[in-house]
Amino acid sequence: MAARAPLAMPHAAASAGPRPAAAPVAPRPPAMCLRARAMVGVSLLHQRPAQRARRRLLPAARPGAIGSAAEAAPAEGLAQKLQGVEVFDLSGKAVPIVDLWKDRKAVIAFARHFGCVLCRKRADLLAEKQDVMQAAGVALVLIGPGSVDQAKAFCEQTKFKGEVYADPTHSSYDALEFAFGLFSTFTPAAGLKIIQLYREGYRQDWELSFEKNTRTKGGWYQGGLLVAGPGIENILYIHKPRAAASYAESLRSKLRPDASILATLRSLASASASASSSKSKAAAKSLADHDPSADPTSSYIVVADQDSSSVTSRINRLVLAAARSILSGRGFSFAVPSRAASNQVYLPDLDRIVLVRRESARPFANVATARKATVTARVLSLVHAVLRRGIHVTKRDLFYTDVKLFGDQSQSDAVLDDVSCMLGCTRSSLHVVASEKGVVVGRLVFADDGDRIDCTRMGVGGKAIPPNIDRVSGIESDALFILLVEKDAAFMRLAEDRFYNRFPCIILTAKGQPDVATRLFLRRLKVELKLPVLALVDSDPYGLKILSVYMCGSKNMSYDSANLTTPDIKWLGVRPSDLDKYRVPEQCRLPMTDHDIKVGKELLEEDFVKQNEGWVKELETMLRTRQKAEIQALSSFGFQYLTEVYLPLKLQQQDWI
Repeated sequence: MAARAPLAMPHAAASAGPRPAAAPVAPRPPAMCLRARAMVGVSLLHQRPAQRARRRLLPAARPGAIGSAAEAAPAEGLAQKLQGVEVFDLSGKAVPIVDLWKDRKAVIAFARHFGCVLCRKRADLLAEKQDVMQAAGVALVLIGPGSVDQAKAFCEQTKFKGEVYADPTHSSYDALEFAFGLFSTFTPAAGLKIIQLYREGYRQDWELSFEKNTRTKGGWYQGGLLVAGPGIENILYIHKPRAAASYAESLRSKLRPDASILATLRSLASASASASSSKSKAAAKSLADHDPSADPTSSYIVVADQDSSSVTSRINRLVLAAARSILSGRGFSFAVPSRAASNQVYLPDLDRIVLVRRESARPFANVATARKATVTARVLSLVHAVLRRGIHVTKRDLFYTDVKLFGDQSQSDAVLDDVSCMLGCTRSSLHVVASEKGVVVGRLVFADDGDRIDCTRMGVGGKAIPPNIDRVSGIESDALFILLVEKDAAFMRLAEDRFYNRFPCIILTAKGQPDVATRLFLRRLKVELKLPVLALVDSDPYGLKILSVYMCGSKNMSYDSANLTTPDIKWLGVRPSDLDKYRVPEQCRLPMTDHDIKVGKELLEEDFVKQNEGWVKELETMLRTRQKAEIQALSSFGFQYLTEVYLPLKLQQQDWI
């Protein structure tokens, strides 16, 4: 094991990101929403003082709320916040807002803006309850963020017969901390409701809504409802839309100091190192049970790294055997291990997919297999030439040596895997590699073909993972964990924010479906550094499939799963349960397609998924809600929310499976 020596890397303080923008809030259907709220107001005002006091001590009711889109806020302390706040009646007279309920019972509705088509509909609905509220001794009041002239126009254009006041500086909205912002006001759901109301005959008054003083002083505020009186301090209830970002900010306040989170990570790293040592011994024993070199009659194929001379000798023996067969008049044939799906099995004791030992003949003298036998011979010839020269080539290079014979690169790639199985060596032992795809950044230093690479100095793009892992040496790190990221976009966010300096880690990604080099590199880091690996993938079936390839291998390369898999990866996020837990807005979630659902159900049937109860629960949640989301959905709370809140909170709570 390489020592994790402290590196000369500055621990940069996390940059303070912008305040998360208010997330869009879907308005509740007007008829249900305001009727419920108005009736709540009347019922509250009829309660006895003791009942009101008890209600303040209980969790606030949320009539008219939809999930996390609205909240019934505590009323304590609101009167003090509203002291000095004034609104204006239709004559232009300033009125302290607390006077509206000082001597009477009142339900005060706050409009979005005076020209809002939704508010006009709601005003009509409240007007229908005017008689009921008057009979109950309850005053009905409406306040809007606009000028007195706009308030007058609103009264003339609607059926609302209650009291109307203007708040041109939206001071009451600020004091009550109502949600605001363009994207909070104009949401897809609001747009659909506006279309519905237009069909009912309602119209938006654009000039009334978007005069300069409205647009710059409160035109994008959300409204709410306040129930109070008599008595200035006697505020019984307040209902207001809740921007998702307000909940995000509340999560930020739950974060403990970084030192506390780092202590948790050190404990995790220490436990991982101990577990790695014990599991290595157990794995070695289990592997011996399946290793062909120990037992030639083993039921499974397990390939291993071999040097160039060993692979060359094996190719020579294959060719000589074919030559003898031709000279004896039998033609030639290759015995190729079958890599059919039916031959791929999951072994729980090894926690990976392996290839069952079953061979099929590929004779040249058979019309059905003549071409494939020719391609196999050609690939063996090319690999032999590459090994003799001591160079490495890409799979693309190999394909272009004989395009007409191969026809398509997928055919030469498939035969290359067949050759690895036939020779019992890893594909990298053939000196044929894939193009660079994966990248790494963070608290890692290693030598690449003798050149020292410091991954803290690789910028936002990171260091490309070498396609030939054999040239990597001298791995050093003071990281506490490895963060495996599915996509390049999240990787760039983490790299730009220098997340690895705040929480010492190594961050790597294969930019989607993992390639062989990235899988080999991850396994090598895990084995040599004995660090825990935490994974950040999309909350969809494909994110889980990608994670499963890293953990227990792919069926396409099951013959090399011993070298390519990294067991014990912890699924950090984004998990299906996180969508509600972190209140990801509905407009940032995507409906699962029929194909998504099919893939999800297939995953539930996989043996390696059944072994993990947490995975099963998360997949069942995904299929039940039929919703998926990408990592970037967290950007709805702010572009740096991923690095400043979500991941730190996950690490603090040790919230992984």
